[in-house]
Amino acid sequence: MDDGDQSFTAPTTTDHLEPLVYSATSEHTHTLIFLHGRGDTAQNFGPQFMNSEHSSGRPLQDLLPGTKFIFPTAKRRRMAASNRCTISQWFDIVSLKDTAQRDEVQIEGLRESSTLIHQIIMQEMASIPRGNIILGGLSQGCATALYALFTFHNASLGGGAARPAIGAMVGMSGWLPFRKQVDEIVDAADGSDEGEDPFDRGEELDSATTASKEMQAVNFFRENIDLPTLTTSQAPVALRTPVFLGHGTADLKVDVALGEGAASTLKSLGMDVRWVPYKDFYHWYKEPDEIDDVVAFLQDKVDLKVVWSA
Repeated sequence: MDDGDQSFTAPTTTDHLEPLVYSATSEHTHTLIFLHGRGDTAQNFGPQFMNSEHSSGRPLQDLLPGTKFIFPTAKRRRMAASNRCTISQWFDIVSLKDTAQRDEVQIEGLRESSTLIHQIIMQEMASIPRGNIILGGLSQGCATALYALFTFHNASLGGGAARPAIGAMVGMSGWLPFRKQVDEIVDAADGSDEGEDPFDRGEELDSATTASKEMQAVNFFRENIDLPTLTTSQAPVALRTPVFLGHGTADLKVDVALGEGAASTLKSLGMDVRWVPYKDFYHWYKEPDEIDDVVAFLQDKVDLKVVWSA
């Protein structure tokens, strides 16, 4: 892929619009794929995000010159809550108060959107190491990005369970779809160990149990959108990806409890999660605090190159 190109054609299998792309302004070392929220578009959200305030006073493209930014746009989908209304959304959802309500309506959109994101990741892997690819999203974009992360697996993802599927994941003001089912998987796996002495069977018991619930969770997400399940010879490397989750405590649209619950579930699967609540903040990302936190997180996890001055 030519890093000088301003855009590329999105996969046509899901009829999504072409993404908005900001090319790296120096040598291309990293790519951030970032998903907008429900009812928005890449053309509206992308410029806002690129103009986000960092405490350095530098715009993101100057602060991160080696980073390529890709903003896909969600399809327009009919809302289950209103048969006469279509909006831009990554998947349909009945309620943001109870995200598990009639959750079967979410599956089609999650299937199509995950396919799109997986294809973009694979395209980027052709030009940079997968460990330098970052996936992120705001609100429903965060929920979709998490689902796409859980279900991303490719035959080229060698290197064993210690290597992540991609470099990092950044979520803002979002939630984890089908978290209830994953929590049930974790509870069942953890409950099966109650009353057992792990020293009776050596150190292998704990790692085997953890791997079991990791594999069950990943395969649940994959089966849910008609992807083949992973076999015992395929490590669920998506769960080795470090995750940043930020959320305003005064969010009236997506309750902070949903974000905190997502962080808790991911941690229960052994994931490296940095959870940051922003006191008295609403449904958006907090500037410059959250932008500062994300940049610092990515410096730590993927060695993101930051240029602090001109």
